[in-house]
Amino acid sequence: MPHITPTPTEVPAPAPSPWLFGDSKGQRYATKRLMLTWPCYAFADLILSLAAGFGYLEPWKAAVQVGYHMLGLTVFYLLLRSGRYETRDEPTLAYPQVLFGCSAVVLSYALDHAASASALQMLPLILVFDLQRLSMRQLVSAMVGTPAALCAVLGVTWLIAPETIQGRRELLDLLAASILLPALGIIAKDVRDLRQRQLDQRVELQRTLKQLQDLSIHDSLTTLYNRQHMLGLLDSEMKRQKRNGRPFSLAILDIDQFKQVNDRFGHAAGDKVLTEFAKLANQTIGAADTLARWGGEEFLLLMPEHSPQEGLKTLETLREALAQHNWSQTAEGLVVSFSAGITQQRAKDELKDSLERADRGLRQANQQGKAQLVIVEASQ
Repeated sequence: MPHITPTPTEVPAPAPSPWLFGDSKGQRYATKRLMLTWPCYAFADLILSLAAGFGYLEPWKAAVQVGYHMLGLTVFYLLLRSGRYETRDEPTLAYPQVLFGCSAVVLSYALDHAASASALQMLPLILVFDLQRLSMRQLVSAMVGTPAALCAVLGVTWLIAPETIQGRRELLDLLAASILLPALGIIAKDVRDLRQRQLDQRVELQRTLKQLQDLSIHDSLTTLYNRQHMLGLLDSEMKRQKRNGRPFSLAILDIDQFKQVNDRFGHAAGDKVLTEFAKLANQTIGAADTLARWGGEEFLLLMPEHSPQEGLKTLETLREALAQHNWSQTAEGLVVSFSAGITQQRAKDELKDSLERADRGLRQANQQGKAQLVIVEASQ
């Protein structure tokens, strides 16, 4: 007997840990985005630790900055992980995180002016993650507020310990920050506008796809299902029938003397008759029933788990609704009625045979006159 190697099954990717990232999609997205900033802060903390170890920075100053980073990131993680902010306009707390990054740079600058260049270089790296998510007002406040805070720190230091200030270098660093931050703001605005255009295009694409889908299954005039889609529904109903053995009924309806309506009142009135007929029919038939435009002035009514006699009652109700409708609003002297052939689809029947019986019943109804309903029983 030949050896058969089992086909390897594809192992699905493990779901993100709800314990770490949160239970909801919003929590997972926000916490993952926060974690993208952790390597930046970890790299900064590594530099601070090395600087303290080599004697370039006092250990307590490095410890203060590292502790500040860890405290802030922990607080943000707990806030995002709690899920309290996922229903807000900006569930990732982008603006508070940007302000925290700016404050970390200002703190580094305040503790050691010798590290001012390094602190200012870390600033764009920290801010770049969330700048595109800020409003223009938030963006301006961050771009203007941070240089202002750095200038304030420099002014206070000049008053308290002017000997620690390296005048030209400090001014050059602040000038670089004053140029760099507005440039980042311009880039962030462009990125945000591009992102918004992409979102708008995505929404428009989804709207267009939905419209195309609707057009593919609906009749453009009456908004009923078209013939092709109804054939698919009939096929699904037949499969369901084979599972539960329950028959269903269908009827082919035809508006009486519709050609005369077009000839006498015009095609615009004829189109109005079709749309009004479809509207009245949808208001009359049962919730489980489905009406489709079958072609021209013909319609097909699918009635799941209905006997032909029950279908007859439905069509009689529709006939009364048409008789009570004020057709004079469409055209003076207009009267609209319909005839129909009704039959039952059994599990052993072919669909084409049932459709032929219903069509035969419609022809008999038309031969008998207007507003006639004929049931054609399936042969044993």
